[in-house]
Amino acid sequence: MSTNDFESLVQKGFSFLVSDYHFRCVEVTNHVVRFESDKVFVAVRYDAYRSYELDVEIGELNVLYGGQERPFNMGEILRLGGVAEKERYSFFQASTPSVLANCVAKLSSLLSTYAVELLQHNEFVFKRLSGLRERECDQYELKSKLAHIRREVQIAWKNKDYAKVVTLYKPVESSISDAEKKKLAFAEKQVK
Repeated sequence: MSTNDFESLVQKGFSFLVSDYHFRCVEVTNHVVRFESDKVFVAVRYDAYRSYELDVEIGELNVLYGGQERPFNMGEILRLGGVAEKERYSFFQASTPSVLANCVAKLSSLLSTYAVELLQHNEFVFKRLSGLRERECDQYELKSKLAHIRREVQIAWKNKDYAKVVTLYKPVESSISDAEKKKLAFAEKQVK
């Protein structure tokens, strides 16, 4: 498959950015086609050599986090709108020209349908997206932390080290299940 296929498909499929939103195409390579307005950028990325993954990113120009642009992907946009499940969104992979054409068309349709306010640079929606990302990162961190704690509690419980059970569960008490709260209460009684 030629990388020219990707470039021409994206320029054609995302031409609405130029005609409807006054974006201009500022970068065309074999792995990214980037459009910019005065305040917003849209980058369509394609890994044609390894994963064959394809995605669209949108972000604010001149709004840097840690010295770098902070783009949001299509999954985040759809989750913010509460339509990720309705659209059955996961990720796009295209290893043939026909699949690539279908994926570009679908991404273009999703962007034109669900990212209108972002394309128009609604700063409030960008802030909501940022908040969504932070919540999702916090949830992922908590999930990872709880998995580690649960493994440690299992060992401590087996060894009847109730003080350790209390030490592990107490800081995350509001996030554990009812069964785990009962286990914590039992452990607390044993320690007293």
